Amino acid sequence: MTKFVRLAAIAAALTIVATPAFAAGTSATPKAKATAKILRPLTLAATRNLDFGTIVVGAIPGTQTVSVSQGGVLTCGASGLTCSGAVTSAQYSVTGTNNMVVTITAAASNLTNTTSGGSETLVFTPSAPANVTLANSGAPGTPFTVGGSIQIATSTVDGLYSGDMDVTVDY
Repeated sequence: MTKFVRLAAIAAALTIVATPAFAAGTSATPKAKATAKILRPLTLAATRNLDFGTIVVGAIPGTQTVSVSQGGVLTCGASGLTCSGAVTSAQYSVTGTNNMVVTITAAASNLTNTTSGGSETLVFTPSAPANVTLANSGAPGTPFTVGGSIQIATSTVDGLYSGDMDVTVDY
């Protein structure tokens, strides 16, 4: 009988612990937070054009790559090409919200021979940084540079090749 009384007492204690107590007239109100991140709109301005300089095409084997690095350093390919003139990488300035990381996208495009009427093109492959952290939201903005490369063949027609660079920025 003592075992029965002890077991009954233990069962009653477990029932009291396991059953939540509700006080009359009280309720629980969980609270959630609401947040909003406000960003300044991005603005992008081209402040300097990319220039490959002057390329003289001699007898070259196959197709040669001429490139300008983001830092403005020219690589003229293999023998048979002579590169000269003022070479520069393109420069952009981006403004927006301070300390935000901005993703940079530069798409390949064509440079068209403006001297011959535009029937010949060179494929331009840009080289841009993947992203930049905005230093400030005012002028002059955070600068970054874009380089790129073009393919030159012996059959490339003489002329001035020109085209727009497609560069976009996004948070």
